Amino acid sequence: MEPPRTTPTARRPRAIVLVCLIAVLLALASDAVFGLKGVRIWNPEAIRAGEQLRLSCDYDLEGVPLYSIKWYFGDQEFYRFVPKESPPTRVFPLSGTTSVDISESDDHSVTLTNLPRDMSGHYKCEISADAPLFHTQIKESYITIIEEPQSPPLMFAGKLKYIKDEPVKINCTSYSAFPATNLTWFINDKKVTDITKNAKTTDWVTAEDDGLLTSRSRLELKSHADYFPGGRMMVRCESNQFLLYKKYSVIELMDDSPRLAQMISPTAVLRSGGPQASSADRFATGCAFVLVAIIAHRIAPYLLR
Repeated sequence: MEPPRTTPTARRPRAIVLVCLIAVLLALASDAVFGLKGVRIWNPEAIRAGEQLRLSCDYDLEGVPLYSIKWYFGDQEFYRFVPKESPPTRVFPLSGTTSVDISESDDHSVTLTNLPRDMSGHYKCEISADAPLFHTQIKESYITIIEEPQSPPLMFAGKLKYIKDEPVKINCTSYSAFPATNLTWFINDKKVTDITKNAKTTDWVTAEDDGLLTSRSRLELKSHADYFPGGRMMVRCESNQFLLYKKYSVIELMDDSPRLAQMISPTAVLRSGGPQASSADRFATGCAFVLVAIIAHRIAPYLLR
């Protein structure tokens, strides 16, 4: 005797139950996965060597308990916060003078002190939600630890006076920094760019024995009247690192081009005694009167005999 065949109508309730079960499982998995979201890391782009660095990691667990937050420099863990452990914080040593300030660290933030320049690199925040899935997200950010130059940039020009169309070359050097400083030129307070007329810049960096870097730049242009309003040109070289350091130096150049002598029109000479008579005319007239008076005085006795 053949077994009874299952009709499509009989199979339909089973399919509905299966679909509902899958939907429930997906919903549960979705709730677990999306229980951790909005993970973001907050940090400065750069700090000065020796300063304090505070890193923060924001996240939204949507009601799911926090299992742990871990911080890494590259792949090296240096701080961990696990709420279920006692004490909840653990610190791992870092190279050099850098250390974790536990009093300024918690389940969102960590504070590092005394960072040297070789602590520049990638910092990572790892957030893990608690059971059942222990969902984990990692965010990272690059931070630069800078060392500023000890002096403003130094400028050198071959000479300070130029004639028209004469080539002008000025060097600018910023010594001993990390990373290498950016050098920017300004002519009469206008930034020199690739489209600046008759001007170009050349930049290069050299390494020093202690790992610091020296930035050099050369400005080349042709002397032109447009660059010398009032006969002077102000050239500025500016050195900067991120938004933390900015110094500059200035050189003043002068236009030494030959100029046509001014044409002086002849002065009209009026008769002596006139309102516009020259001083020479007045002097000559006075001398004539004195001479006549002397002659008259000498010959007067003879005329009266």
